[in-house]
Amino acid sequence: MNKPYCLYLLFCLLLFSCQQSNFSKQNSDISKTQSNNKDTILNKQSLIDTSVIAILPIDTANPWVFKNTTPSSLSIEDIQLVDKLLTDCIKAHNIKEDTTKEFSEYIDLKKYKRQYIPFINSKGEKKVYVNCFCISDWVDYWKTSLVEIDDGGSCFFHITINLDAHKYEQLYTNGYA
Repeated sequence: MNKPYCLYLLFCLLLFSCQQSNFSKQNSDISKTQSNNKDTILNKQSLIDTSVIAILPIDTANPWVFKNTTPSSLSIEDIQLVDKLLTDCIKAHNIKEDTTKEFSEYIDLKKYKRQYIPFINSKGEKKVYVNCFCISDWVDYWKTSLVEIDDGGSCFFHITINLDAHKYEQLYTNGYA
């Protein structure tokens, strides 16, 4: 082979190699961008609405609920499961309610603030005590302290959800004065 032809071939190979590396880098940057966008979308979907839901620690002033329990935390998946099971429970509850009664126990979950208190019971099961109420005149008090009211009917209810068993326990609504 003659010398100019070999130099030309070497130059082309070098140029092609550089372009290939640059092309790979561009693809890698696009993948990272798409991955970051996906993470952003997932993060946006996984945020909880703190104007409606507060996650509280165990309330030691209420040993009847939290006897022999240890504190726990909630993942996004846990919160989604709590929301699903709570919705299922309310649907089952509302089917039995007569909305024509003066004191109907019908519950429209969109009108309630919720407090989630995660814990592990003495059997090692992960549960969430869910406290709901429809009065929100307490400004931010409800975001830090468990709301407990006597009476008030279905404006105040609570339920315990077993995350391990994927089931809810009985719904308790307050009575009327």
